[in-house]
Amino acid sequence: MLARKLKKEIETLPVEVLREVEDFIKEVKGKREIKNREDTPHVFDIILNSAMDVGVKDWARNHDHYLYGVEKRR
Repeated sequence: MLARKLKKEIETLPVEVLREVEDFIKEVKGKREIKNREDTPHVFDIILNSAMDVGVKDWARNHDHYLYGVEKRR
């Protein structure tokens, strides 16, 4: 429905304005393609790059202790 409405509006525009509309559409499509490129950082890369060493060596084994206060595993 929106496409039909836009098409009707576009059909009434003068050629000079149509060129501007075409340029705008190309620009929008280009931004979308850039946004979807594979070289965009993956969410896990962002998490990995923001990780920091907190000095806890047994985090994996005792995460329940550090998160919830349960007794440490040995």
